[in-house]
Amino acid sequence: MVRPLILALAGSLLTAPARAELDLTPKPSEYELDGVKFKQLAFSDGSKIVTYATPRGWDYSGSASQLTLRPPGKTEAEAKITKVALSQPASFDEETVNKLVQKAIASVPPGATNIQLVSQEKNPLKIERKETFLVTLSYSFYGNAYQRSILLLNRGTEQIQFQLTCRRADFRELQGAFFDSQHSWQNL
Repeated sequence: MVRPLILALAGSLLTAPARAELDLTPKPSEYELDGVKFKQLAFSDGSKIVTYATPRGWDYSGSASQLTLRPPGKTEAEAKITKVALSQPASFDEETVNKLVQKAIASVPPGATNIQLVSQEKNPLKIERKETFLVTLSYSFYGNAYQRSILLLNRGTEQIQFQLTCRRADFRELQGAFFDSQHSWQNL
């Protein structure tokens, strides 16, 4: 009787971290470095706290599964950080990459035209030593030229998607700011 109880308890302790889910509901926080205060967002992930510093001046809102960011003065620009459940841990092998590219292409708004795959890149950056995959698309929508980037990061049975959509003319500037902010993740 004691042995099965010990095994059950040990099994639950080993699987507890796997059940932790990142909650993207943003909670403002700050930290101090050399006497200077910096603002960041904090998120719960089971028993640990995950932090992220948004690009300077960008507004944010969020829910448990998605954080939305909007740059100042750019009404047709939006970044989304979304978590998606995976049935099992995944890697960025050739088959998975092909599926991810097709899924990215299918994500453009209905009615979009001139859809083009601009680039795809494995590990353009690593976040917390985790591999990433980046897809960049361009398309036209109601006569305007847009670009979208989707950076994917797998963490166990969750995938975090970092998506930026904006007018093509603003893409380089906004992508740079959004991409640079990804280096600020802690405990992800």
